[in-house]
Amino acid sequence: MGTLNRVSVWLGVILVPLSLLLGYVGYRDLADASMSRTDAAFGAIQLFFMETQTDLDDPPVALNIARFTAPLSLAAATLAAVLAVAGQQIRRALVRWRGRDHVVLVGLSETGTELARALRERDQRVVVLEADPAHPSLAEVQSRGAVVVTGDARQPGLLRRCRVDTAQQVVVTTGSDSANVEVCEALTHLVSDDTTVHAAIDDESLWSVLGRVQIEETSDTGSFDFFHADDRKALAFIDIVDRSLGATASAVYFSAEGALAQRVLIRWCQRRLAEGTSGTVHVSSATYAAVVDPLLATQPWLTSVVSTDATAPTTCTVGLVCREGSDGRALSTALEIAGERHVSDVFVCSTLPTGRAVLDLKGVSEKIHLVPAGSAFREPDSFFGHSWIELMATARHEDYCATERLRGITSADNSSLVSWDELPESLKDSNRRFAVAVGSVLGEIGAGLVPLSAPPESTAMPVSTERLETLARQEHDRWMDDLVRDGWTYSSGPKDPERKTHPLLVGWDELDEPEREKDRDAIRAIPRMLARVGYALDVPATC
Repeated sequence: MGTLNRVSVWLGVILVPLSLLLGYVGYRDLADASMSRTDAAFGAIQLFFMETQTDLDDPPVALNIARFTAPLSLAAATLAAVLAVAGQQIRRALVRWRGRDHVVLVGLSETGTELARALRERDQRVVVLEADPAHPSLAEVQSRGAVVVTGDARQPGLLRRCRVDTAQQVVVTTGSDSANVEVCEALTHLVSDDTTVHAAIDDESLWSVLGRVQIEETSDTGSFDFFHADDRKALAFIDIVDRSLGATASAVYFSAEGALAQRVLIRWCQRRLAEGTSGTVHVSSATYAAVVDPLLATQPWLTSVVSTDATAPTTCTVGLVCREGSDGRALSTALEIAGERHVSDVFVCSTLPTGRAVLDLKGVSEKIHLVPAGSAFREPDSFFGHSWIELMATARHEDYCATERLRGITSADNSSLVSWDELPESLKDSNRRFAVAVGSVLGEIGAGLVPLSAPPESTAMPVSTERLETLARQEHDRWMDDLVRDGWTYSSGPKDPERKTHPLLVGWDELDEPEREKDRDAIRAIPRMLARVGYALDVPATC
């Protein structure tokens, strides 16, 4: 709709002056310039109302072109005006008629507004539900092409108007934890099992509980991803650091303070553990007192990976800085660390939306990199990619590819042995459903979750052989049910994601042993999947 409106406007802008010019020139040429300039100009204007002679023997080329472009430009301008006036109503009608795979944003908090902008820049269909009809960002997101509905999101009728039942993603950021939880309660009865609901929780203690429960429990409708803004910023920061380095840093020097710094420390250490590396974080005594000490009551394992040092030891080539307040203070700290000859890179975590420092980094130090975590985490790929479902699904696919390659299977033998980004969406959905189904496996073995404090076991799940076989059989049945519900059918030929045909849509007893082993591998991969989101299994000894 927005594209059509822009095209109509530009057609009018280009064709109107062109038609006037060609019409004027054409009339002047019609009778060898015997027509006055005034009459020629009036004749050119009349072309827009299709008032011109049609019995001309040999009209000039310019006039002939203008006779067509003038009414066309008027039609384009009229269409642009209609779309500007009725566009919102038309977009609402389209959502009601064919609302599929759109994103619903409940509440225009800063996160909601930034997501709306970014999604519309990608031409993603967006529906905004905002309680305040006078919200200052409503006009902006509406002008960008988002459908706007105003009212209390806790009312099921309004959520239905937004077609949450067919939405791809629902993001709940009303600015109130209690309201967000109430909206989620209403959504449990409305969304489909293909929809992911992302709900902001600002209270860290509530978020830590909900974050664990959302994995441990399964739901028949929708998948819920409770997120904390500082946690998402920390993940975005670490992603950018890892990509910039191109390899895992075995030791870093961390200078920090504040709540965001705590999340950066925990996530950095847990990611290294999930990768199976034994990296060390070196901190000053001030950072230890400000960041590490407050965490030890709930994260005592940090003492095994954090070392106190006054300055960056020679083993550290990478520095991380995360300070509250002005970027100028963080920059001064970064300059001190960068002054050490053995330090090659210092990454500064900025929370400012624009990612700009108080001081211009250009020419200050080539070692210093400013990372705008305050805005980077709201980029759609980062925001949705850091949901626990996406992280676990990606880990499952990577584990599957690694296991297949160890068995000598190549991409020529198995078309699924590609990166996550290259995987067909239907197969990504299969991995996401397995991630959501992990909760039922945990319930089956009576296991709980605890914070990840050591590298995940590379061996099988800590369950008996008999229990593993039962879980693998159940996983195959779940996988078949999901694919059949998604429109897949059996075919003796090779797997075809486009036609949705698969040769393994058969019962467990009909599978050969190598295929059964893949289902066992899926269960064995659960500890590594959980490690990706910062958890480890707490399994009863009787399993």
